[in-house]
Amino acid sequence: MGILIGVFCVVIFMDWRYYRIPNVCIFIGTAAGLVTAYSSCHAAGFLGSVGTAAVIFLAFYPFYLMGTLGAGDVKLFMMTGCYSACMEPHGFVHYMFVTMAVAGAISAVKMIVYTESRERLFYLMRYLRKVVMTGVVDQYQIDRAQKRCVVRLSIPAFISLIMMCAGVYA
Repeated sequence: MGILIGVFCVVIFMDWRYYRIPNVCIFIGTAAGLVTAYSSCHAAGFLGSVGTAAVIFLAFYPFYLMGTLGAGDVKLFMMTGCYSACMEPHGFVHYMFVTMAVAGAISAVKMIVYTESRERLFYLMRYLRKVVMTGVVDQYQIDRAQKRCVVRLSIPAFISLIMMCAGVYA
């Protein structure tokens, strides 16, 4: 997990500074995760980690296509999934749950503090209503100039990882 934490430190810096997660970080983290999975659990761990990454891709890729999630975030969660063999049973599910809970808490604070974030929530509700009523999934409009509305998922993911490593949850 030390390599994963190190990669996350670089990812957070790059995401915070440039709104981009470099592919080289994802590659290094993924390779280290797969090597660790293979060395700790042999072929079963390796295949389980690849399977977890594939499931994450299938689950999050539609959100990327709609524009609600960045490609770097999808790749970041896939990379983290490569470490699932090193976690407790259901540990990755707990990790994702805690990550999304922390992201939700950050979003809630941003909505309290920033008017733009509250307006984005209302836009999201209108968008979801339209999708439910018409069945048409259009491009989710994002104003890249409104930086206060963005939740960089690398930060909640890192907080969740640190909490897991510290034994806050299994």
